[in-house]
Amino acid sequence: MKEGNRSPVKTAYSIFMVIFYICIAVLLVLTPIFENVHIIVRIIMGVLFFLYGLFRGYRVWKGL
Repeated sequence: MKEGNRSPVKTAYSIFMVIFYICIAVLLVLTPIFENVHIIVRIIMGVLFFLYGLFRGYRVWKGL
């Protein structure tokens, strides 16, 4: 199957996951929800989640 011929369900799931990863990154860095985790670890994990969300978003964009 070609990459450009994805089903709408897979595309919707991929877009949802991009939003999910970016939201988790924002929650880790900017809110006190995870205040029991050290701030350096939260920032590192937030940056990683954000970058992975951008990477997945790029792959979804490229596959459309």
